[in-house]
Amino acid sequence: MPDAPGPVKATRENLYTADRTELFDNRDKIVRDQWVKIMKLRIVREKLEECYHTQSVNHMQNCRELVERYLKELPEATIRGRPPHLK
Repeated sequence: MPDAPGPVKATRENLYTADRTELFDNRDKIVRDQWVKIMKLRIVREKLEECYHTQSVNHMQNCRELVERYLKELPEATIRGRPPHLK
């Protein structure tokens, strides 16, 4: 007797036969992860603004680490829309 087929991966093509809960959970996880990255970047930006205001003329030296961190995390902190398998 053949083995029972494994779980079906939820995609748009088999949306009506796949586990809809898994599909929506995957989508929600992706969106949550993106929002976490955005909120982390917002915190870094707020610290950077505070550093600029408190350090005034020395901000180029004293805020450098925050600027580098902000620029490094900026490209990753975007909402990319719907995942490719849901289009």
